[in-house]
Amino acid sequence: MAAFEVWLAAICTPLLSLIIWMRIKGLEYILINYRWILSCFVLMPLTVLYNVVFFVRNWIIFKLNSAPKLHDRRVADIQKQVKQWKEDGCKQPMCTSRPGWQTISPRVGLYKKTMRNIHVNLVDILEVDTKRRVMRVEPLVSMGQITAMLNPLGWTLPVLPELDDLTVGGLIMGVGIETSSHKYGLFQHTCLSYELVLADGSLVKCSKDENPDLFYTAPWSYGTLGLLVAAEIQIIPAKKYVKVDYRPAHTFEDAINTFKEEVNKKADKGVCYHDCQPD
Repeated sequence: MAAFEVWLAAICTPLLSLIIWMRIKGLEYILINYRWILSCFVLMPLTVLYNVVFFVRNWIIFKLNSAPKLHDRRVADIQKQVKQWKEDGCKQPMCTSRPGWQTISPRVGLYKKTMRNIHVNLVDILEVDTKRRVMRVEPLVSMGQITAMLNPLGWTLPVLPELDDLTVGGLIMGVGIETSSHKYGLFQHTCLSYELVLADGSLVKCSKDENPDLFYTAPWSYGTLGLLVAAEIQIIPAKKYVKVDYRPAHTFEDAINTFKEEVNKKADKGVCYHDCQPD
C-alpha cells in the first residue's frame, strides 16, 4: 500500500503543479517551457499502451491467418469508394483519409479537408514466403512491424530504413531515401510487384513483366497513378549479430580506393561509411 501511495504521489504531484502553474502562466507558456511533463507523464505512457495493443493485435491476426481474407474485403471497399467518387462526377481530387497524427511529419494535412477522402485501412502483413524469399504486405505496414515479424524467423529486408514508424506505402509512393544500399539500391528497388486501385476503381497488379510501365513509374508518384493496396518485397537471411570491420581512411583518395576495393569484392557483405572530423 505504501509503495502505491508513493507511486501515486510521484504521478499526481507534477500534474497538480502543472495545472496550478497553467492557471497562473497560461497553457501556451506551459507547453513551451514545461513540455517535458506532458511528454513524460502523458505522451510516453499512451505511446507504450498503443504499441502494446497494436503488437498484440498484429500477432493474433497473423497467427490466425485472417489478414488475406480481410485484405480482399478491404480492397473491395476501396474500389467501391473510388467508383462512387467517379459516379459523383469526380468533383474533388482524391486522397487517403489517414490522419496527420499517424504520420511522422509535423505538417497538418489541411489539403485533406478540400479533397475526397478514401478510407484505406490496410495495416497487415499478408504473407511471408521464405522459399521464394518474398513477403507480401499492405501499404500501412511499418518497418517496426516487419522487423518484429522477420527477425525471429531469421530474415530481414535488404534495405531496412532506420525509423520504425515509416510505412511501406510511404517509402514506395513517397520519396523513400532514408536508407539505401550500394548493393540493393533504394527501398523500391527491392520490391517485386505492386497492387494498385486505379482512378476507375479497377485493381491492377504490376511488376517488371506485368504492366512494367506502371511498375517503374509508381514509386515516388505520391498516389497520383493509383492507391497502393499491397506490395511484394524481397527478404534475405539475417543472423543475430553483424561483424563489422573498421578501416579508417585519412585522405579522400584513400577513402575512394578503400571503397572501390570493398565494393568490387564478391563477398556477401555490405559497405558503409562515416565522415569523422579530426580533433
